[in-house]
Amino acid sequence: MAYVVGLTGGIGSGKSAVAALFADLGVEVVDSDSIAHELTGPGGTAVETIRRTFGPEYVTTAGALDRERMRKLAFENPQSRKMLESILHPLIREESERRTTDARSPYVIQMIPLLVETGVAEGRYQRILVVDCPVETQIQRVIQRNGLSRDNVMRIIQAQAPRAVRLAHATEVIENSGRIESLAPRIQQLHQIYLAAASQHTGSITHNSSTSGQANGGPHEKGLGNGMPNGRESREIPEPVDAPLIVYEYPLTERIRTLLRLEDLFERVHHFDAKEDALDHHVALLTLFEILEVASRADLKSDLLQELERQKQVLLSFKSNPDVAQDALSAVISDVEHALGALFGMTGKIGQYLRENEWLMSIKQRTGIPGGACEFDLPAYHYWLNQDCASRSADMNAWISPLYPLRDGTAIVLKLLREGGKPTRHVAPQGTFSQMLGGRTSQMVRIRLPRSAQLVPEISANKYALNVRFTSFSTEPRPKVSESDVEFELSFCNL
Repeated sequence: MAYVVGLTGGIGSGKSAVAALFADLGVEVVDSDSIAHELTGPGGTAVETIRRTFGPEYVTTAGALDRERMRKLAFENPQSRKMLESILHPLIREESERRTTDARSPYVIQMIPLLVETGVAEGRYQRILVVDCPVETQIQRVIQRNGLSRDNVMRIIQAQAPRAVRLAHATEVIENSGRIESLAPRIQQLHQIYLAAASQHTGSITHNSSTSGQANGGPHEKGLGNGMPNGRESREIPEPVDAPLIVYEYPLTERIRTLLRLEDLFERVHHFDAKEDALDHHVALLTLFEILEVASRADLKSDLLQELERQKQVLLSFKSNPDVAQDALSAVISDVEHALGALFGMTGKIGQYLRENEWLMSIKQRTGIPGGACEFDLPAYHYWLNQDCASRSADMNAWISPLYPLRDGTAIVLKLLREGGKPTRHVAPQGTFSQMLGGRTSQMVRIRLPRSAQLVPEISANKYALNVRFTSFSTEPRPKVSESDVEFELSFCNL
C-alpha cells in the first residue's frame, strides 16, 4: 500500500505550484482536479450521467460539461452542487486510488482541493499537507489568474472549509504568501521527511487529524508558544520518539473539555454529512442533536468571545516583533477577527431554531429510546431518509450551518492551545510516570506514543501533580500496567 500525502488548500493558495515542485523531485502526483476535467471532458465517463441528471443544456456540442453554466447553477442551488458531487466524487476517488496503486515513487501526493470538505478521517492519507496564505492573497491571485470578480472569488472561498478548520487538520503547513522561489527549501525539507516516513510505512498506518497541532507552520514556530519546562522526575530521551504517533489529550478544565467534545462532534457530523447513504445522514442528524446538547451551556458563546478577544490582543502585541513571521501572524489575527465577527452575529439562544422545529424535536425525543426511530415510530422521518441524497444534504446544511461560528471559534482556540505546549520527551519506568506541577497551571495535557507500542495512558491530574499509568491495550476491564519502560512525549498546553 502506497504512502499517501494528501495535499490541499484554499483556492489561490498555490497547491499546483507546490505539487509541481514535488513532481520535479520525482514524486508522483495524483491531481483530482485533472481527473475531474478528464471525467467531464469530451467523451468523459461522467458526461452522460450529467446529461441525464441536469439536462442536455449542461453539455456542450463537443460532448463536454458546460463548466460556466454548471458553475452558475452550483452556486445558486446547493442541491444541484450536491448532485454534481455525488456523480463526480466516487469516480474521482476510484481513479485516484487506481493511479496511487500504480505509482512507483516512494510516496504519492494526492492533490485534493476539497480534501477537508469531503472528509479526511477515512484512512486514505498518512499525512495532510496544507498550503496556506492570507485570504486577501487568495483573492488577488484568483482575480489575476481567472479574471473573476472579487465577489465571485469570495463566494468560492466561503463555499470552502474555513481556513482555521483546514489548518486544524494539517500534519504539515506550507506558508505561501510570497514568491514561488521561496517554496523550494521547504519542499526539500518535507521531501526528506516523507521519504523517511515512507521507508517505515507498514501499509496499515493511517492519518489521525488530532496530531496536527505539533507540526503546523504557524507563528508558533517563531516563538509565540508558552510551553512549560521539563519536570525533574523523569530522565529525558536523547532521540525523538519514532513516528508514527498517536496523541492522547486530557483536558484539565471544564471549558476545554467542552471544546474538545464540540470539536469531535463537528468532525463527526461533517464526516457523515459528506456521505451519500441515508444511514450516514441518520448518524449525522444524531450527532447534530449531541452538538445541540453540548452547545447548550449558557456561557459557551461568551467564553469563546472572551478567549478569542484575549488571544487577539496577545497576537497584536507581537506586531513588529522581528522574531515573529509577520505574514503568518497577520493571517492568524485575520482568522480570529473573522471568528469573532461570526460569533457576534449569532443572536438568541444557541440552537433555538432547532428547538423550535417540532419535527426535528420529535425525532430527537424518539432517538433517545433504543430503536425508537424505526419507520413505524417515525414514518415522516422514514420518508425523509428515502429522499434523494441532494435533498437530505440541503436540509442537513440548513440545520448545521448556523452553528459553524461555534465550530470555527472552537477550532481556533484549540489550535492555539495545542501550539501553546512544548513537547518534551520522557521515560515512564515500568509504565508509571509522575510529575509534580509546583503550582504551575495548565489547561490540557497531551501525550504522544508510537502506535506500535500498543499502550494506552491512564491520566489523572490536579493542580499539584500529573500521574500517568501506561497499560497494555486490551478489551478486558482491568488492563495490565506495562512492565517495561515506556518512552513518550508530553506537552502541557496553555492559552
